[in-house]
Amino acid sequence: MDVKIVLVALAILTSSECQEIEEESPELHPLDGYFNNLLHPDWGAVETVLLRKSPPAYADGVYLLSGQNRPNPFDISERAHRSNTPQSLGSVRGRTAMQVYFGQQVVEEIMDVQRPGCPREYENIPVPRNNTLYRDSEAFRNARDTVFMPFPRSRFDQRTGQAPSNPRQQLNEITPYLDGQLMYGPARTWTDAIREFRGGKLLALDPSKPVQESLPAINDIRLPFANPPNPRENTRERRLLPVARFWRLGNPRAMENPFLLSFGVLWFRWHNYLAEEYIRMKNIQESDLEKYDEQIFNYARKWVVASHQKIVLYDWLPRWLFTRSDFANVTNDESIFYPIRDPKNNDPRRPTCGPYAYNPNIHPGITTEFQTAAMRYGHTLVTPGLWRRGAKTGNQLQQGCNWFPTNLRLPNPPVQQTHGLRLCNAYWNSQESVEENLDALYRGLASTLGEKEDHIMVEDLAGQVFGPLEFSRRDLAALNIQRARDHGLTDYQTIRETFGLPRLNSWQEINPNNTLTQQAIEALRLLYEGSGLNGTSPEDVDLFTGGLMETTEDGPGDLFRVMMVEQFCRIRDGDRFWYENLDNKIFNQTEIDRINNEITLGYILSKVTNLRVEGQLDRNNINVSRNQADIQADPFVHRGDNDTCQQPQQLDPNVAPVTVRESNATGSLYLIENCTSWQTFDYFFGMESNISFPLTFIWIGLVVPATIGVMLLMARQRKKKMMAARKKKAHTDTSTDPNTFNVVEWVGKKEGERNVVIKFDSQRKKLHVNDRRGKPLRMIDLRPKQGSAGKSIRLWNADDQPVVSVRADGEIDLVLRFAAVDRKTQFSSKLKSFAEGIGANYSTNNFAKAELIFNSATTKEDRQKLLDKFFRVICLQAFKDKTSKDLDLENLDHETAKKIAEIQLTRTEFAEALGLKPTSIFVRNMFLLVDADRSGFVSFREFLDFFVVLSSQDAESKIHLIFSMYDIQRRGKLSKKDFANMIKSLLDLSDSSLDERKMEELVQSMYKAANLSYGADITFEDFKRIFASEEYAGTLQKATLNLDGVGDYGQQPVKQSANTTIRARRATVLKNYTQKGATKGKGLKRQQSVVHVTTHQTEYPKTPFAQKMYEITSYISYNRLEIFWGTLFTLVLIGIFLERAFYYSFERETGGLRRIAGYGVTVTRGAASAMMFTYCSLLITMSRNMITFFRETFLHRFFPWDSMHALHKYIAYQALLFTFVHVIGHGINLYHISTQTSGDGNCYFMEYFRAQDVLASFHYWAYTTITGLTGIILTLIVIVMYVFATPYARRNAFNAFWGTHSLYIFLYIFMIMHGLGRLVQAPITHTYLIGPLFIFIIDKLISISRKKIECRVVKAELLPSDVTALVFQRPTTFDYKSGQWVRIACLELGENEYHPFTISSAPHEEYLSLHIRAVGPWTYNLRNLYDPDNLEGRSSYPSVYVDGPYGEGHQDWYRYEVAVLVGGGIGVTPFASILKDIVHKSKIADLRFPCKKVYFLWVTRTQKQFEWMTDIIREVENVDSKQFMDTHIFVTQFKEKFDLRTTMLYICERHFQKVAGKSLFTGLSAVTHFGRPDFQDFLKSVKMEHPNVRNFGVFSCGPPNMTNNLDSACTNLNKREGATFVHHFENF
Repeated sequence: MDVKIVLVALAILTSSECQEIEEESPELHPLDGYFNNLLHPDWGAVETVLLRKSPPAYADGVYLLSGQNRPNPFDISERAHRSNTPQSLGSVRGRTAMQVYFGQQVVEEIMDVQRPGCPREYENIPVPRNNTLYRDSEAFRNARDTVFMPFPRSRFDQRTGQAPSNPRQQLNEITPYLDGQLMYGPARTWTDAIREFRGGKLLALDPSKPVQESLPAINDIRLPFANPPNPRENTRERRLLPVARFWRLGNPRAMENPFLLSFGVLWFRWHNYLAEEYIRMKNIQESDLEKYDEQIFNYARKWVVASHQKIVLYDWLPRWLFTRSDFANVTNDESIFYPIRDPKNNDPRRPTCGPYAYNPNIHPGITTEFQTAAMRYGHTLVTPGLWRRGAKTGNQLQQGCNWFPTNLRLPNPPVQQTHGLRLCNAYWNSQESVEENLDALYRGLASTLGEKEDHIMVEDLAGQVFGPLEFSRRDLAALNIQRARDHGLTDYQTIRETFGLPRLNSWQEINPNNTLTQQAIEALRLLYEGSGLNGTSPEDVDLFTGGLMETTEDGPGDLFRVMMVEQFCRIRDGDRFWYENLDNKIFNQTEIDRINNEITLGYILSKVTNLRVEGQLDRNNINVSRNQADIQADPFVHRGDNDTCQQPQQLDPNVAPVTVRESNATGSLYLIENCTSWQTFDYFFGMESNISFPLTFIWIGLVVPATIGVMLLMARQRKKKMMAARKKKAHTDTSTDPNTFNVVEWVGKKEGERNVVIKFDSQRKKLHVNDRRGKPLRMIDLRPKQGSAGKSIRLWNADDQPVVSVRADGEIDLVLRFAAVDRKTQFSSKLKSFAEGIGANYSTNNFAKAELIFNSATTKEDRQKLLDKFFRVICLQAFKDKTSKDLDLENLDHETAKKIAEIQLTRTEFAEALGLKPTSIFVRNMFLLVDADRSGFVSFREFLDFFVVLSSQDAESKIHLIFSMYDIQRRGKLSKKDFANMIKSLLDLSDSSLDERKMEELVQSMYKAANLSYGADITFEDFKRIFASEEYAGTLQKATLNLDGVGDYGQQPVKQSANTTIRARRATVLKNYTQKGATKGKGLKRQQSVVHVTTHQTEYPKTPFAQKMYEITSYISYNRLEIFWGTLFTLVLIGIFLERAFYYSFERETGGLRRIAGYGVTVTRGAASAMMFTYCSLLITMSRNMITFFRETFLHRFFPWDSMHALHKYIAYQALLFTFVHVIGHGINLYHISTQTSGDGNCYFMEYFRAQDVLASFHYWAYTTITGLTGIILTLIVIVMYVFATPYARRNAFNAFWGTHSLYIFLYIFMIMHGLGRLVQAPITHTYLIGPLFIFIIDKLISISRKKIECRVVKAELLPSDVTALVFQRPTTFDYKSGQWVRIACLELGENEYHPFTISSAPHEEYLSLHIRAVGPWTYNLRNLYDPDNLEGRSSYPSVYVDGPYGEGHQDWYRYEVAVLVGGGIGVTPFASILKDIVHKSKIADLRFPCKKVYFLWVTRTQKQFEWMTDIIREVENVDSKQFMDTHIFVTQFKEKFDLRTTMLYICERHFQKVAGKSLFTGLSAVTHFGRPDFQDFLKSVKMEHPNVRNFGVFSCGPPNMTNNLDSACTNLNKREGATFVHHFENF
């Protein structure tokens, strides 16, 4: 039983508690207004359009401003709304400042249409030059152009303004209801931000203070209050202050002026007072304040809202609309005010609301007419300031008022105090006076009279109202007029008719009873008449002006009164939550009666301030009498002497200083101070963007030359590294030969070092310098001159390093570095004994540092510079038709000329001048022949005589010279041995040799050619028959001697007859590339086929136009795939550009950017998308594995996979172009953006919100936004990448090029980040990037899967010409084709540094091989790494990583019926693989593939440099039974085709070919040519040999000059009708 009782009791308690909470939580006003009306949920909601009572009158019927033919708003304001009287006039009906500013807070409660539209639409108002507001301003007088007052148009519903049937409709951002948004904010989040969430209170600055002294909390959370510039101050920093200084209140514009702020604090205190009252009433404990917070808050909120509703509609509005003239003598009688609650009547001039009755069919929305004009009636009542006073101390009405002065806070104030608080200087400084004494403000508001009820606005509004930073003081009257036009309002007369009022027939009928108003009306009439408008009746008058002209002393005129009553009645009757509605159960009838009878503004003031209000209870619960009251019972009206503390006089800035009775001021003071002057601001210059803007572009522009400078510096550093890489390590000399020393020779600063072997030759009195393989490098001849003593040898010894320098007369210094000091000592001793043994003079000098030896050494480079001029002087003497200018000898000074004349050429220098080896017999014999005085040197005169003979046209003299060279005994004839030695010496010139059998065959054939018996002596005449026969006479006649450093100066061009026929040209070609005398059955017989080719005469277009058209069509046919895809890509790119440009020009007009930046925005957006497309497309061209795979499929017929590199560059150029356009365009755009206000910037760039006190300068956009900063970074990355991608950089700083090109990773990262800023649009980079990036990542993963496969190097060999041959293990999954390439990394040089090289092995071989030429630091380091000297003590070679294979054009050689392969120098490596492949395929009997013929052209300085290639060619020839391949070798060591030595070799070569069917030099069947090939002639002969072939494949690899010449030859031939030469090439 007891348990049941307890449970029942708990249930009752719980139920009662729930019931209590439920009773105290009725449905209240929704903060956003939705579902206040259940039938029409959106009626009265936030962000809904203003209603229209009158028809819209937009100029175009859609959105253009109405009234465009009306006068300038400034002119109207000047005549209709500014005072013509010398002093201000107070309200005739006692309307106080309290009533006026209460009206402003009512406006803030029911409508907010102040925010401009986004994007901004400016309809700025031109300021007339004679405007009295600004004409005295220095800035206005100095303005060269018309000054405009900024006027941004209002926000509107974006769904409107599209057609006359759907004209533009403006938005009300808040609800029209009296629902407490003024107190609690426009949204739930705002309300929560100002709540304490304890005890139902709003958050106070100091919760410990009583309500009567409390203030709201500081806005340290930065609620977005309106925060325009403070117009009082004179600097930007003081005018723009942070919003955090404000207090947390519900009204976003609460801080505009102190009087509006005082009402915000009033309602804040009233809420907290009611919360405390409820806590006391319900006896809620301190511990339960949080628990019941929401209940307490809602209780206080509903009473605050109800209090406001009652005061607005039943206290303030009647006094606002009408006050009877006898108001001063009547108390407690509401009949003297407008009877707003009287029963409704049919009088259109005096409408009423009647008793409250909710009607869901009444729309509460604000009308455009009310918003733009009617409610602005209060502007005529606004005071220029406020009297303030302390607590009343006297017992009489006008005694003890305690007026106190205002301390001025102006910059450089003219006086320190005034009597009143000036409005124009208090804008947005509201907290100063509120914090100083809020109660004084309330007392002043109740005592200060508003301005007279008329059409006049005080200076503080009509000229000195606050404005933006660039226009600090504005004319509010002009703004009001322009605002009505902005909203498309029709004229005053039409709106009168709309509201049931008659039209007026004359101007005077507007207000016939007010003399001052009649004067203003007449001035206005004259203005209209002067503007060509109606001067008889007020037609086309703006609503604001016409309605304000109707104002009488009782209140607003008929039109504004009707409009306001109509609006407020709808607000009340359309509000389901109105406090008088019993159905909503917010209040019961008792509570409603209390609100109606007790709640007044005076009552609230008595509760939340320290004021003693007439008729209210004071703190001691004593009713305050009129005589003792601080303020009257009705603060909205002051009855003059019948109310307490009447203001001393109406505030007027033009009144002289006065003394005020009952004031705390000492002496006379001005009533109020003047407003601070009008200020302007240039956002670009004021924010120093004029400095950052050009400096940014200057420094970014300077990055280009700086990057070029860095690139050049790195190229220089690379050369230094190459020199360092060339430095050789001096190894321990293990030689047992006392005459031989293995050392390192320092050749020069540029040439670096080399490993050499020094050999003492005591018998021949010479010092030989050879390389480690025994090849002679130089020779120091120490034999004494004929008839002279021995030569001098000087040894310079370094004390700090094992370095010595050997100096001999007439020789270049020999600078040597040893591995150890003891070895240097042994060398010095040996040199000394050697010198003494040959009779030379020996001396030695010691130097402290080796650097001194290096710096003072005479190097080969120094000597060569002098020898260059020596040979040029020789040419100048030999060729009389040459001038010193031709030979670059104009600046030859006397000292240099003397040195040249005294030059004595050593045998080494003589050999090098001829391009020959100093140890060759040919050089020795020629040197002995030229050295007439047997001095051991060749003098200037001796060399000149020799050169003149060689440069002559006399063939007999030349052949006699050669004959004399080998007639050593001067017998006049050569023995068979002498003749054989001559041939051997000629072979020695090209590093060739013959075995004895072949030599016998050659000599025998040449004897036979001269009709000599074998072995007989050869006379000069016999010699002539061999070498100067009719077959070779012409060739020999042209022979000269080419000198290094001279070039072609001695050569005379051979002119070809203009009428040379195609057949004649063909004969020349065949002569150059065939051998008619080749013996059948020998290797060269494969060339015979060309001789017998029958050809037909090709007819070419005759006219220049036809020729040009054929050239174009041939080019298109040759490059059809490249042209198609290049054109398609370009068209797509242009389409992307145009689509974005069109979108931002027309479809994104609502964004507004184009309006401030012009079409620069459209260009930059188009360029941005084009950039994204191009940069993302580059990833496809970088996907090597994909390219290699697809080129093997049928797709190679439709897409030029081999042109991916060219496509990569083509796309990169387009990317650079659009990047340039984008950067320059954005520079211009940012200039325009930097001229915009902070608010405008927030509108255009919503993702970059900034507080209104923070201005966005150019440097803000460029350096502090993610878009700007990443844009700069991207620009720098692009500059660096493109500078280092130039051909010069790739040649001279390849590692830098490769490293900077790796910045592409950051390019894409920052590109994505660049878009994430959402500055203009949502990021779209991913739409272009995802596909290519996916392909690229997969491609990279494939490469990575191979990269880390460590391959063991099984063989490494150092070949001539700095070529390193590597043979390494082939990965098991590595499948490739001949002609492909790989990337390798050497583990000991950096496992992540990869370099590309062509594979020289064939696919069938077990191992992979590469032939790598040392051209840079990495390749030189690789060569040094595999140098046998550096591998001593190692059991294995360093391993490598391999990445590949990758495809290129060379691998397609077999696809063409006829393929031409051209290799130059080390560029022969891809063809090594192909030739090996040919050998392999030739051994497969049934193998069939498209290629039927291969021509291989090998262009090399000397075939001895690449003996490994010769072996491959020989193997091909041995198995080529079907004559599948023809090989031509071009030896370019001899620089002119018809120089003397080449001619002799040429003759011997031809003789040998006739006998052996093989080349004298290579031992191959391949034809050997001297000089460089004429590609066009060669290709032409190939074309004639294969007349039925339509497409020839031409594949080349080598230096750019060679491939360019070959490409030009193909292009020229492709211009003609017939077959096409498809050229694939690679450069190194």
